[in-house]
Amino acid sequence: MRNVKTLRNRIGTGILTLALLASFWTVASRNIQELASDQIEIRIGHSELHTGMREAFEAAIKAYQALHPGVRIVQTPIPQRIYPAWSRTQLVGGTAPDIMPLAGTEIEITQFFLPLTDLVTAPNPYNAGTSLEGVAWRDTFFDGLTGISDRMRWTAPDEVFGVMLQTTSLRLYINRDMLREITGSDALPREYADLYALGQKIRNYNQRTGKRLIPIASCKPYAEYTFDRIVASQTQKFLTEYSFHMMPWGLYRPMYDGVFTYSETPEFVSSLELMHEVSQLLSPGFQQFAPEDAIATYLQQRSVMLVAGSWDYAVLIDRVPFETVVSTLPMPSTNDPRYGRFTLGQAAEPVKTTAALGVIRTSPHPEVAIDFLRFLTSQPIATEFANISKRLSAIIDVPVPEGLQLMAAQTEGEIPGFRVDNFLGSHNIVNLIQRHIHKVIGPQPDLRGFAETIDAELPRQIREDLRTYQRFDRQNTQRLDALLALHYLLPYEHPAHANWIVHAEAQSGSQHRYMEYQLYLEDAQP
Repeated sequence: MRNVKTLRNRIGTGILTLALLASFWTVASRNIQELASDQIEIRIGHSELHTGMREAFEAAIKAYQALHPGVRIVQTPIPQRIYPAWSRTQLVGGTAPDIMPLAGTEIEITQFFLPLTDLVTAPNPYNAGTSLEGVAWRDTFFDGLTGISDRMRWTAPDEVFGVMLQTTSLRLYINRDMLREITGSDALPREYADLYALGQKIRNYNQRTGKRLIPIASCKPYAEYTFDRIVASQTQKFLTEYSFHMMPWGLYRPMYDGVFTYSETPEFVSSLELMHEVSQLLSPGFQQFAPEDAIATYLQQRSVMLVAGSWDYAVLIDRVPFETVVSTLPMPSTNDPRYGRFTLGQAAEPVKTTAALGVIRTSPHPEVAIDFLRFLTSQPIATEFANISKRLSAIIDVPVPEGLQLMAAQTEGEIPGFRVDNFLGSHNIVNLIQRHIHKVIGPQPDLRGFAETIDAELPRQIREDLRTYQRFDRQNTQRLDALLALHYLLPYEHPAHANWIVHAEAQSGSQHRYMEYQLYLEDAQP
């Protein structure tokens, strides 16, 4: 076993080494070509290896090159498993492609990517003759690029560093042939009670036939969505009754004071019970699996269902030897005998997007790279891109490709709740919960033990997390001090001077939060 593990590690290291060498050669050969030719080359690095994506990029590239013969565009698809290491090496080494997905911390994004804020206020010229002609580039996106600018709210408020191509969703894929064989019907689960009952029928079928079918093939990221959708139902009424409009901040104090606990608060107890129940429908050991593992399980017909992304639609529908049907992931209804008392019903889905594409600061031809992003996000090209990739576009008035109507986010519905295992931040509290979550999602649950352990350790971890947030706001305030001082040195007519108010408001927010944390920490001494 040790030799096998060593071999795997060496193979992985070898693959990463080859990828880095290939990247080096790409950069070196690119420089040689540019010396020998007047043609401009723009490179796009991405990890979109899903069915149809490379073909969609290639079609857009050919169309752009036909309009601009002096430009050559090359895409560099990198496997997702090595993409984070590859991209960081490229960025730090100064050899990154001209266009890449935004990744890293807010500070890293501002360090490596060009701001597009001023450019997105002008119309996209490639929308001429369409319904979006004359519309500001940012307003041609379904959310006005607010999702991207909000991501930078602490470090570069209201700044836009990239544009996204598509929206995404996650869905329940069901093998209809298996469904009929096991249940004698092709009726799809419409609410959680139906899904749970189907899981029980699959277990009974396994006992009769000796098979080992998994109800829902899953992996860590897809399980997270499954829990987000189903388990969060238990706090829908809780949110409306207590009006925590600033959650999680609004919940720190009552959780610290023991007003709400994992052991006694009914909604929290019910959430843990439901989370365990849902976890038993998923692949055993799902936390160790990647999305491709879950998809392989489903394609090999070792599971009846699969929760996966809209980006997997093409391979799951068009390239399988059995019939697959798609459904939204059902939540408990208000009539559910066990979980209905805390839910409001089917929740509206947030509209999620793919990673935004940005232009690297070290690009030798940033104006051409930005122009290609305009072209790529124009209505005509976005329509073709959506049809080839079989995905939903983020551009307004782009038709939904045939058969993908159910993939669009269901924005009509009740307010979503929150999961009790991840709602209080992303530092010490989450680490605490993750150390003990096996007591909830494992085959031998100890829900009471989990709840009592978290209740006992939570106050100390809340204080530590607040100190972390306070340190960040102090550093952010100091950084904005220097930025505001620079504004004073600029001539009044300088374009960047207009951002003074935005940065001053951001600094005021950081100072206010710092003082709030300080007062809270003084009042919450052990």
